[in-house]
Amino acid sequence: MTFLWSYTDALAAGDESWWRAATRHAADLLEADHWWLDPPGRVPVQHLLVETTALLSYALARSEDDDPETVTGAELSAWAAARPLPMLDETVPDSLEGSISLLQWSRIFEEQRLRQQNDLARLLRAAGHHLPATDDPVAVLWQDLVDRDHPGRRYGRDFRLPGPALALGLGAVAQQFNRP
Repeated sequence: MTFLWSYTDALAAGDESWWRAATRHAADLLEADHWWLDPPGRVPVQHLLVETTALLSYALARSEDDDPETVTGAELSAWAAARPLPMLDETVPDSLEGSISLLQWSRIFEEQRLRQQNDLARLLRAAGHHLPATDDPVAVLWQDLVDRDHPGRRYGRDFRLPGPALALGLGAVAQQFNRP
């Protein structure tokens, strides 16, 4: 078990500026429901939620030269909800038509996943980050969330997530902050 505040402090990676403010803001937003984090399992939903909340709060605020603490859960949810991924129809028949349908779904899924990734990258670039970068904790987290091809990444091949980490994180953000 890891306490949320310890995790977000580690996520700040020594930064004492806007990135640290964003990680602390993520903890503020999530503390009521996630004051501690389970050990990361096959799908570390809590970890992805915290990381994506911090990164998106930071990106939305800093791309507009604003303070990350001003970003609300509703704004995070709205951004994520505006970039949904298509759901797979599990009743697709095992036929030629079904295969074509799966290919179409796969193409649309990949287009939407790239849209999520590129839209967030644009915000981070507008905030002054060079992507990818290895000396910048914001860019490193972004790269961890989008790069599944390299085993050295936090959510790389060895982790075996059931989908792209950023997409899973954005789904968790939309769900967390779109609750009654």
